Amino acid sequence: MAFAALDTSQKSDSFIPCMTSNGIAAIGRYYTKNRSNSKILTAVEARRLSQASIKIWPVYQIRHRLPVDFSAAKGKSEAEDALEYAKNVINQPVGTGIYFSADFDATDAVFNSSIRPHFEAIAAAFAAAGNPYRIGIYSSGAVCKSLLDAGLVQLTWLSQSSGFRGTPAFKASQRWNILQAMPVSGFCDFDDDIDPDTINPAIGDFGGFLLDMPAQPVAFAVPQVAPGPVGALASHPEFTSIPAYRGSPIHRGEFGSNDVKAVQARLNDLGFGRLVVDGDFGEGTENAVFHFQARNSTPDGKPLAIDGEVAESTWAALFGPGAIFSTQQLSADAPMRDLVIDIAASQIGVVEQPRGTNRGPEVDVYIRSTGLNPADDSYPWCVCFLYWVFGQAAKVKGVENPLPKTAGVIALWKLGLKSEAGVVRKSEASGQTVKPGMIFMLDLGGGKGHAGLVIDVQGDHVITIEGNTNPGGSSDGFGVFRRESRPISTSVLLGYLDFCEA
Repeated sequence: MAFAALDTSQKSDSFIPCMTSNGIAAIGRYYTKNRSNSKILTAVEARRLSQASIKIWPVYQIRHRLPVDFSAAKGKSEAEDALEYAKNVINQPVGTGIYFSADFDATDAVFNSSIRPHFEAIAAAFAAAGNPYRIGIYSSGAVCKSLLDAGLVQLTWLSQSSGFRGTPAFKASQRWNILQAMPVSGFCDFDDDIDPDTINPAIGDFGGFLLDMPAQPVAFAVPQVAPGPVGALASHPEFTSIPAYRGSPIHRGEFGSNDVKAVQARLNDLGFGRLVVDGDFGEGTENAVFHFQARNSTPDGKPLAIDGEVAESTWAALFGPGAIFSTQQLSADAPMRDLVIDIAASQIGVVEQPRGTNRGPEVDVYIRSTGLNPADDSYPWCVCFLYWVFGQAAKVKGVENPLPKTAGVIALWKLGLKSEAGVVRKSEASGQTVKPGMIFMLDLGGGKGHAGLVIDVQGDHVITIEGNTNPGGSSDGFGVFRRESRPISTSVLLGYLDFCEA
């Protein structure tokens, strides 16, 4: 069984060489009230894991397997203890996650009487501290969904117990950040069984951290980029944005190839070689590719083939899943409405690199499509994402991009009103008037706004795909995510624009 993440109650220091050689890139470890507890993550262990580039996600647990383990008073006390340990002992980076456990199959009654008040107190304690960390839950599908829907957690770790309430449905929803599998014995000679875990490739961010590094919720399989121009290849100025995969493998024996240059520059940036960026795929480049493939995985967490050639999966691991996008598989006969939804869905999981910069390989492509240079300023990019999506669909159809060329939400709304786009104003918005393929528009005040693509309408809510947003619903937008529960109408809604029929 191949896996790239695991959780364990054992100190992991002595197993680090074996874990790295087996491709482990992330580990779940414990915080707990008893500082002498043998299962607790120590500062020394955290440092050694970080030095090995193994990301850490902590879970706070003091049994938490019975209803009596949960109450508002206990939630407040445990949150304060977790915050103190994370900040003052581990030096956990701000913006990363702390999971809290509810390791049993709680009924609705227990959830409402015990677990929800417990997590309301945790959320209040985190807010009182300035929300330095994001809150996660380890539990059944029913508990994960309920806390996520209530906005009390931002991260979910789905327990291995498939018989727990709501677990199959929550697993299928793809809203989980981490998915735990059944225990494995004998891995790297751990004394006890370890639990393999999967990081959701559609989300990428799971709140993990490395010490002395900024919080960067990048796609899980993509390595950390060495310092240099964000969204570019630092070792070669020719590449100012993410290069797209050409559609066929790149291998030894190619000469004077721009694709080989891009691979060489990227490998240099990631520390896998000191290659001459000349476009010649020789032995040195092949060895660097072997090394990269041995240490990395595909965007969906599977081991890369260690074959020395750069096919689609290795290209995606090098440059991000957005680099693989191609319109070649899309049909010009498909309705524009279907095309934009399919193209937007292909970008789910794209994130800023680093978080908070409004930059990144794929993000730069979106921004440049509207005529802006992402290096000139920090541009909010939700409309840039939409303009790029509709532009790609228009290419397939052989028509002009129906969206006005702008990066601004308010500007797009005003221009849309003057165009041939269909318009549903706030007063008209309902389950009968709003339909998939429309763009929702929000006015957040001060000239700011937000926009996204509707992909489904369910009762009084819409399901959307949005750029410059996040899966938890807070204002800290950093990627392309599917959002499940936006109300059709709110006080800040401008309305909906339909460019699919323009």
